[in-house]
Amino acid sequence: MHTPEQIRARRKAGRPLGSVQATTKKPVQIRLDDDVLTALRATGDGWQTRINDTLRASLMLAGKLPATKPAEDRRRP
Repeated sequence: MHTPEQIRARRKAGRPLGSVQATTKKPVQIRLDDDVLTALRATGDGWQTRINDTLRASLMLAGKLPATKPAEDRRRP
């Protein structure tokens, strides 16, 4: 059994390691209408991923991005 002191001594300080995904995402700031943001957040965890997927689908339909695999295939297993 480890004591709390032993656990604190072994814990590394700082931020956790970043993503190990082959394609990483860039942090951005975007302004959204309040009702849009509220509706997206109401869908639960993963709402930011769903925004990304929706934007990707829109760009693909507009011919601005090539067709790619579904989002589930791009995520880490």
